[in-house]
Amino acid sequence: MGLPYRAKTIALFFLELGDKEGIDISPMKMQKLIYFAHGWCLAINGLPLIEESIEAWRYGPVISNIYYWLRQFGSQPIQLFDLDVEPQDFARLKMLRQDGETVQLLHKVWDVYKGYDAIELSTMTHLPESPWEEARVKVPKEKFNVTIEDQQIRQYFIEQFSKAHMSAV
Repeated sequence: MGLPYRAKTIALFFLELGDKEGIDISPMKMQKLIYFAHGWCLAINGLPLIEESIEAWRYGPVISNIYYWLRQFGSQPIQLFDLDVEPQDFARLKMLRQDGETVQLLHKVWDVYKGYDAIELSTMTHLPESPWEEARVKVPKEKFNVTIEDQQIRQYFIEQFSKAHMSAV
């Protein structure tokens, strides 16, 4: 397990999956996919998936460098051929593909969340007592760059797993 990875590497992995399956990914959907993958990785492995912090911006959890990298697409699907991708990004993606445990987790996250659109995924991140909501209540409305602590994300996803497990019993 080569954790943690750059968020850009995880984004490229999801873009490849979307491309293979013909599923469009907007910048907002990408933010949420990475957020959910990071949360489940923290809950399952106790380790962060990504190097970057997740911030509680006004309208949801955001990885700022992913936001700035993808903002040119607005709410439109990300076009792989229009992305600024450097050779080392492909090298990192190749390393990720060799990490079977992380790839398995990312495929599971993809399978669970790929059918939701960006708004539905965003709604999921805004649920009462979510890490985003908990972080936002502590800051003025105009501030947007407060970090959501990994421990808070981990605890929330552990609780989500427990609730899902209990409802299945």
